[in-house]
Amino acid sequence: MNFENGTVQSIRSISQRALADVWAGLARDRLPSFDQFRPGPRVHDPKQLAVWKVEANKTELDFRALYRGLLVDEAFSDDWTGKTLREVTPPSLQPAIISASAHCASTGCAVYTVLRTVDSAGFSVDLERLLLPFGKGGRVRLIVASLQLISLEGTVERRKIVKAFEAQSDTVRSIRIPPQFLRERLLKKTG
Repeated sequence: MNFENGTVQSIRSISQRALADVWAGLARDRLPSFDQFRPGPRVHDPKQLAVWKVEANKTELDFRALYRGLLVDEAFSDDWTGKTLREVTPPSLQPAIISASAHCASTGCAVYTVLRTVDSAGFSVDLERLLLPFGKGGRVRLIVASLQLISLEGTVERRKIVKAFEAQSDTVRSIRIPPQFLRERLLKKTG
């Protein structure tokens, strides 16, 4: 997957932009520590979050599930806790999902992707996915993922939409947002 450089303005969701702002405020000149990350529920709904531990082995990165919010639970019937991203991601979605996570972990950049499918009524449904890296010593150790399903024409049935993404989806946006681009936005907001 190719990632273009972007800014926080590339993120369509207001709550995901606010979450990125909280992350950027902690990042400064280094990866932020997850211990300091405390976005309030008014910033972003924790039910739309998942947290992944980054595990580096000799050949590739693995991402092990530590947490998933209630709305993410609704979309998936299997329990993720302790499983890897590769184990829980349908094979047809692995290239898009895993490559975005690997890019986030290897660059320390926030990553924003949008996958699009069509629901049973023929309406477009987007999965907007914002990945925020956390760590220390220059190594990403955790990724917080914000997952939002958006349909401008209808309602999204979470329990059914995963199958639609498995059957057919396209990556319509893949952006990396270097921390300095997020910090510049914060400086403009406060300055």
